[in-house]
Amino acid sequence: MQQPTRFIILVGAVLAALVVVTAVVVLLVERRGPPQYPPGSPEAAVVSYIEALRAGDPERVREALSKRAQQELERREQLEIYYNFEAELRGASESLRNARVRIDRVEARDGRATIILTIERTATDIQPGFPLPILGGGTFTYQRTLTLVREDGAWKVDELAFYL
Repeated sequence: MQQPTRFIILVGAVLAALVVVTAVVVLLVERRGPPQYPPGSPEAAVVSYIEALRAGDPERVREALSKRAQQELERREQLEIYYNFEAELRGASESLRNARVRIDRVEARDGRATIILTIERTATDIQPGFPLPILGGGTFTYQRTLTLVREDGAWKVDELAFYL
């Protein structure tokens, strides 16, 4: 009768070790942080823009936009009576909370750059159900393209892309 007890203890110890190793690997990967890009590169400009969106910082977002995009934003603020830039940034910041953004490809030439982003979102979904609510969710991934232009020696986002 002692053999099954040892086997159960051994299996439990192996499972516990696997859980610990998995947790350590996940923490190390998460701690690594985003990749570092050279200052002044299109990639660094996009990372800075996304950080400003996540923080909901209107000044940093405006600074990251090209002159053309800033003019479009000013036009919206003047002509659309219900448009509120700060409210839109709060929504964009909230939208980015459950998202991971990765730069996949960069094509730069003649003062323009096209950045292909992959966005991975984690959905938490609770729907009414009987007798208990249905818990859904999961992860979905899609790609988004950002256009940048070189202005005054710096890369700027050339579109009003608040929701990635």
